Amino acid sequence: MPVFIDQASLIPDSSRSTGRRSPGKARRRRITLLVLLLFAIPALTAFWAFSIEPALLTVTRYTSRHAQLPEQWHGRTIAFFSDTHLGPDYLPEKLGRVAEAIEREKPDLILFGGDLIDHRTPQDPGFAADVIEVLSRMRAPLGQYAIAGNHDNRLIAEYRFMADLLADSGFTLLDNQSAVLDGIWLGGLAESYFGRPDLDQAFSAAGLISPEMEDDINNDQLFRLLLMHQPDYAAALPADGFNLAFSGHSHNGQVTFFGRPIITVHEGRLYPHGLYHLDDNRSLLVSRGLGTVGIAARLGAPPQLVLLTLLRD
Repeated sequence: MPVFIDQASLIPDSSRSTGRRSPGKARRRRITLLVLLLFAIPALTAFWAFSIEPALLTVTRYTSRHAQLPEQWHGRTIAFFSDTHLGPDYLPEKLGRVAEAIEREKPDLILFGGDLIDHRTPQDPGFAADVIEVLSRMRAPLGQYAIAGNHDNRLIAEYRFMADLLADSGFTLLDNQSAVLDGIWLGGLAESYFGRPDLDQAFSAAGLISPEMEDDINNDQLFRLLLMHQPDYAAALPADGFNLAFSGHSHNGQVTFFGRPIITVHEGRLYPHGLYHLDDNRSLLVSRGLGTVGIAARLGAPPQLVLLTLLRD
């Protein structure tokens, strides 16, 4: 039988795909991918900053060596937290995780660096009861001490609400006052925005919270711990004013670029976060804090609980 061949089938069809993408299509794909990345990266960053990082809790451990430290304090640990800004963005449930961490670590002393509340904090009895329940779980053999921050101190009503929360939770509020704790003199300064910090008043017989402590003070020998909300004027205090200071306020800018704050706050710019050695005899520890203010976001500055162990050098 004769075989007929369709000649057209032997002729290459230039309209058929050769398997190669045209340069135009490849370029369009790359541009589309780039545009998607340009939108996706900011969106993911914003999601992390607003939804994930503010809910985290980091525990940072430091050691601080001091030749003047009393022998009985060698190896003792201080838990320090600050700037909760309790309210819609930092509920008592979040603070409960801090209480759990402190319970696990069993520090010898607990210090709070101010800004417990701000203008958004509900002042109803139910919210107050929840806060008191959490703070009351924070206990240490040498006590729990606190100072006010600028957000606690804007209005008299807010200051009183903050003071009542602390008192009902077993915290002692120091307002240019001090206490002697087993051979160490702990002072607490008023914040500097709306208050009047007075170091001389704090470290004096008149500033002691208990008259019975007057027999224990010796200005030349006692190791001095200092609680102060705004950190930047620490270096300007007298050289013999303190040995180790604890501060908050800065939040490390809250939003950072690879750990460096993008926006800083007044009196929180020079020492935004970390342990600073001001000179041979003085150190300053600045916490990133726990809550947020301004915007409910943190980026590269997660909430922080500090555990500092003192060593006699």
